[in-house]
Amino acid sequence: MSIHKRRVDRGWSQEELARFSGLSTRTIQRVESGERAGLESLKSLAAVFETSISTLMQEQDMAEAEQKEENSQALINKIEREAIEFAQSILTEPKKGKTDPLSKIEREAINYAKKLLGKFKS
Repeated sequence: MSIHKRRVDRGWSQEELARFSGLSTRTIQRVESGERAGLESLKSLAAVFETSISTLMQEQDMAEAEQKEENSQALINKIEREAIEFAQSILTEPKKGKTDPLSKIEREAINYAKKLLGKFKS
């Protein structure tokens, strides 16, 4: 559970949490936006939320891992879309005097892109 969720579940504003914890409102904003909280901030927050520092640290680690996973998936999706668009553009471009619309190098490029996509998906 994130600091934000804990605060909202208690019906507190960021200003109230700052006052209860002895931290600045800006520190609360930073922590809620994903910035890693320092040990002293974690001590204060753990006391206010009646939990352990290690629990809050684990939650921070999990949130960071989730964010990295989301970023990785977004990058994979972008690369996949670009590869598909590239392949489609090659397939739809007419080649003068050719019955096969793809040259050897174009086929190699498509196969290479497929291999790269396979590595990202596994």
